[in-house]
Amino acid sequence: MIRSVLALLLAVITVFLVSCGSSTPTAQGPTYTTAQLEQIQRAADDVQALRDRLLELSPLIQQRDWNNVESFIHGPLGELRAKMSRLARSLSPDTQKAALAAAKDVFEHLNLIDEAAQAQDPTKAFNNYNEALRDFDVFFQYIPQNTQA
Repeated sequence: MIRSVLALLLAVITVFLVSCGSSTPTAQGPTYTTAQLEQIQRAADDVQALRDRLLELSPLIQQRDWNNVESFIHGPLGELRAKMSRLARSLSPDTQKAALAAAKDVFEHLNLIDEAAQAQDPTKAFNNYNEALRDFDVFFQYIPQNTQA
């Protein structure tokens, strides 16, 4: 009986020591300096402002105001590609590629909206408008949140 209890006690101690003494390093997410976070946040705010402007396209598409749809894509949204690409390139290497891919998806949908405006196709325009909004949401998932208190 004592041997059984002693064997059980040794087994419990061994399991405890093995579980507490793991030498596997824990994975950490990318770390940014405070200055990098501030720079990323400023750039993200600029891109967010352009994303907010994208909402102005919906009524133009609905009214089938194709000239203004095209003008809006090339005008106020014209700098979107450069700003999103610059922001994505400022991210850590492990998220940079995915953020650039999401940004590219946004641009492709804007190009397709432009094509739809030229063809005067509201269905194609609305479908790509909705997809562009979704791709923006995906893009912003890669932007680190400023965790300063």
